[in-house]
Amino acid sequence: MDELLRLGKESRLQGNCNAGIIHFQKALQINMNSLEAKLGYAQCSKQLGSFSDAKKAFGDILKRDPKFFDAVIGLSEIDLEENAPDKVEKRLEPLLTEFPNHTGLRILEARLLGKNGKRELAIYKLKALSEKLSRPADVEKMLSELYIETQKWKEAEESLNHYVSKAPSDPSGFTLLAKLNLYRTYFSVPDLLAILPNAEEYLQNALNLNPKEESARLLLVHLKMIEAYQNRSKNTMVLEKAFRNIYELAREFPENQYYHSLEASLADDLDRSRFAEFHFRRTLQLDDLDEITRFEAEEYAIRQLKEESKFRRELGDYRKERFHAEKRSLYYKSAVFHLLRAKDLIPGNVRQELLESYDTSGNLIDYINLLIKLRDEDPNHFKLQNKLEFAIQSLKSSLEYKEGLISLEPKGVILNRVSVSPEIFVFDLESRVPFPEHYPGGRLLAKALRYELKKVFDVRLPEESEFQLIRNSLQETNFHPFTKTIPFSIESLYQLDQLRRNKTKIRYVLHGNYSFHDDVIDLEISLYDRNTSKDIGKWKTSQKGRDGLSVLCARISEKVKQLLPIEGKIYRIKDSEVLVSLGKKDGIRSDAKILFQRKGKDLMEGEITELGMEISRVRPLQRGWEKELATGDFVTVRPKVEVSP
Repeated sequence: MDELLRLGKESRLQGNCNAGIIHFQKALQINMNSLEAKLGYAQCSKQLGSFSDAKKAFGDILKRDPKFFDAVIGLSEIDLEENAPDKVEKRLEPLLTEFPNHTGLRILEARLLGKNGKRELAIYKLKALSEKLSRPADVEKMLSELYIETQKWKEAEESLNHYVSKAPSDPSGFTLLAKLNLYRTYFSVPDLLAILPNAEEYLQNALNLNPKEESARLLLVHLKMIEAYQNRSKNTMVLEKAFRNIYELAREFPENQYYHSLEASLADDLDRSRFAEFHFRRTLQLDDLDEITRFEAEEYAIRQLKEESKFRRELGDYRKERFHAEKRSLYYKSAVFHLLRAKDLIPGNVRQELLESYDTSGNLIDYINLLIKLRDEDPNHFKLQNKLEFAIQSLKSSLEYKEGLISLEPKGVILNRVSVSPEIFVFDLESRVPFPEHYPGGRLLAKALRYELKKVFDVRLPEESEFQLIRNSLQETNFHPFTKTIPFSIESLYQLDQLRRNKTKIRYVLHGNYSFHDDVIDLEISLYDRNTSKDIGKWKTSQKGRDGLSVLCARISEKVKQLLPIEGKIYRIKDSEVLVSLGKKDGIRSDAKILFQRKGKDLMEGEITELGMEISRVRPLQRGWEKELATGDFVTVRPKVEVSP
């Protein structure tokens, strides 16, 4: 019995909890009432992420001894992990009254205060306790963690040096020193790259003391990811080292969602499709409310998997279900996001939903093109044929068709767009914290915003090919080697138009930052006007859980659309009217007053005689306008004058 307990403790301290559990289980078979064996089993289960087993074992101990501190602390740490701080407070308060100087309980109290957003109070209480008890090692270690979280780097370094001097054989001290180095320099890329050798030396010290030190191994993954992209191009050999480490961690801790998520992302970077698919699926099984991972998995599936693959179908079916659940909600735009994602994933399975959506929104071109496709597959379907003929007749009566912007081809309808509405460039969002939970999160959120702006709200963005060229040029001025994000900076704005010659310059820039924790996406987004050199709109918004991403994107995109000016040009001059590149999609109504401008100067007004989806007929309200107006003159909408009651 004693030998089994010794082997179990030894295995746990070495980080080999799989072996430790076996030893403790054997000890319990000999003596099922051994609190020591039950504690070891609970601690190993907790470390492996088997929280239900750990909670049961800790609970059994506390039924027999409510003041068994290690069990109190272990169970409370799980409660904090599962967002149940009330349980911890109830359990902890009477014990602290009786044992006010117990360092383990005070450290637990600090974790509770940190969970409730009271880190400064936690620091204050622990600092007072540390001075009172002559700076005990475990309190100094906890203080250093809190200092790192609150970015008090000098204090963190002092506490850590004190802790390492008192506990030189504890690998976690060296791990925290590496963490301090990396976190302190995270947002300054040159400093971050310069500190990598020192950080790696600390991590190697930790791993020499304990090769299974979990935190050190994870930090080493992060460090190798930075090294792999420090020159902006992928170093596959270095990235392979990071992948091998996260591969081992994900298998040792099968319930750790972050490890599976990170392995999926790295596998995708390394074109290891089998690993990526498995771990994206596993991550969503562990938490299907993680909207960022879901979007990342969809991007991977669209790019790498065939339409008939099981995982791609599963992702597409989920979006289809969410569309049906949300389509009658007050926020219909969120449902459209789901439908379009389903279309990208499983286009053959959402045809009826797409037809209904195109018909409802008045999107006649996509409606006809889909009807043609269905008709070609089933030529004898007379109902489809009748719908198609009726839709084509409606199309032929449209202003765009009459003016030659639309042509009917055997395979479908082709629209020649003439829009010159304001154009937006969306920068990657920047994480508010070092080493964010989703390392590609800033890029994914920006991509989701671009997707919503373009496909749902019909805002003009650079085409994908030009966007990638601009992005590549921006890497030279602003690039983070961990997240591979290119966040906004004033200095990089000149790069936006380097590839343009006679084209209109990009005027608006969308940028911002984000945080993600406990399935809550929190965004702070700004719209920057390059003409005025300032932000003209700023929004803070957050959403938790299912549909969080689609709702946030719809909210932000709607605000952006409302703020953008309605701008177009004279497309063609007729005998008694002019055609302008403004229509229903720009948000104008038939009673709007059109204002003609040249070089910022107002020329005259006009009234709409026929409003189309893409263009409109406008009659200028000034005699002799034919001599004044020219093709290419700017047009906008005259603001309505508010009349005081």
